Amino acid sequence: MAGKNGVSLYAVLGVASDCSDADLRTAYRKLAMKWHPDKCAGAASSGGGGADAAKARFQKIQGAYAVLSDPNKRILYDVGAYDSDGDDDGAGEILGDILDAMSHTAPAENGKGESLEDMQRQFEELFLRPSPSSFCPPGDAGKSAAKRRAARK
Repeated sequence: MAGKNGVSLYAVLGVASDCSDADLRTAYRKLAMKWHPDKCAGAASSGGGGADAAKARFQKIQGAYAVLSDPNKRILYDVGAYDSDGDDDGAGEILGDILDAMSHTAPAENGKGESLEDMQRQFEELFLRPSPSSFCPPGDAGKSAAKRRAARK
């Protein structure tokens, strides 16, 4: 998944998309120390523009960590539904409420609960894929796919 500038947030931090929280934190701390504007200011003072570049890089690192360290934002980012422009924690709170409600739901009749993969598939179906009826011509919404194909022939 690529961010706004075409670079993955995982790539900004130099970690794999399946990294652990500990790996993410370690990579962030290492890069934050390396690119912190106060640390780079002395070395970059002779070059002039180095402090600005360090500040921009540091902000990218902080932004990537802010998204990937928050479990709700990370899920949204991983499925391609994260929008940093509207990042006011509203979507993260809603998703957190949904996930909380799902964790308190009773198991299915067969005694087995849904797996994380099942919930992710349902999330993608609900939020990322348009419903088939949205592509039906007017008046066809109630017809089955077989009836629509037969009508076209």
